[in-house]
Amino acid sequence: MLFYLVLLASDLILWYILIRALKGRNIVLRFAVLFLKAAVTAAFVTLFLKIVLYRGEFAEPANAFRQIQMGVIALFLISTSGACLVVTIIGRLAGSLMKRELKWTGIANIVLFLLVLLVVADGYFRQRFDIRIVRQDVTVPGLDQKLDGLTIALLGDLHLSSWHGNYDRLDRAIQDAGREKPDLVLNTGDFITYGWQEFGMCDTILSKATGLSGTFAVEGNHDDGTYYPAYDDRYGVLCRDMVKRSIEKSGYTLLRDTAIITRHRGVMMAVAGVETHGHHLDMSYGDFEKVLSPLPDSIFTILLLHDPESWLLSAVSGKIPQLAVAGHTHGFQAALPLGIWSPASLVHERWKGLYEFRGSHLYVTSGLGTMGMAARFFMPPEIVILTVKAGN
Repeated sequence: MLFYLVLLASDLILWYILIRALKGRNIVLRFAVLFLKAAVTAAFVTLFLKIVLYRGEFAEPANAFRQIQMGVIALFLISTSGACLVVTIIGRLAGSLMKRELKWTGIANIVLFLLVLLVVADGYFRQRFDIRIVRQDVTVPGLDQKLDGLTIALLGDLHLSSWHGNYDRLDRAIQDAGREKPDLVLNTGDFITYGWQEFGMCDTILSKATGLSGTFAVEGNHDDGTYYPAYDDRYGVLCRDMVKRSIEKSGYTLLRDTAIITRHRGVMMAVAGVETHGHHLDMSYGDFEKVLSPLPDSIFTILLLHDPESWLLSAVSGKIPQLAVAGHTHGFQAALPLGIWSPASLVHERWKGLYEFRGSHLYVTSGLGTMGMAARFFMPPEIVILTVKAGN
């Protein structure tokens, strides 16, 4: 409830600042700004009532989606009211020193309100659906020539409830991945956010992208159900079982601390997966040694992870895979324009793109879905097409 009280206070502060800023302004400007502010308040109140009065299953897709809708409203209210409050305080301090009222503070607050509203609305209505197909070559020294050109469609962090009301967009994205006719389809987990109910009928959608040589997945830390508000061990067991069923019904081979030998053009290769559990600040991982040690050194190995921070832990097995893939970071769903910097870089050493260490490559995808807030800012959702090349 404290969270909602903070949002209410932010909303009231913003009303106060905007009403003062609009005093004596053009009537059209006053009407337009106050109408937009009223729309934000109405959205906040309506969503709040839907959340607190809801009595159904928390992880039902519509309710799970409301949580990240509220995240968008929270981002807007807190950031805008905070910025406008800072501008107002600076303006008053400067005005008192200059012994006159500074008129620019009102204009600055109006511009701030409109600018942040525009950016947040764009992130919610457009950018989170602006799915890109990213193509990346990965050169592996000593790769068998028959594996040269191996293509991988990489998906991750679907957070299926984040597509509520827009499953057709997810359907088109998965079909786009399927049309690439990849040799492998790999999914790095976080199919859900809170509970297995979020899957709904999405297994039908996900089954539309399969690999010619295999379709594999690992679970993410959300797939355990530990983010469910009333989580206990009993719910965790049920959630893992139901999520496993749904993933496999979607056409995936689920890798829980295991490796599978498959073939491509008659050449053997290994696809391995190591589990990830827990919350962001308390993550735990599966048994790398158990998974990787039995594999021959000569076999080309692809390792599926959820959290990229676990990549180099594969060294404990004595075998660092030639290629690993991961997700988890979402690229923080935000970056500066052109993606030149993301706050994800402050938290994750490897947060998006291709990395290399002693002949091993890691690709981290920013994922398809959203979590925390139903928006993306200059960090578009992506389907990654990796092409493995033989190097010298």
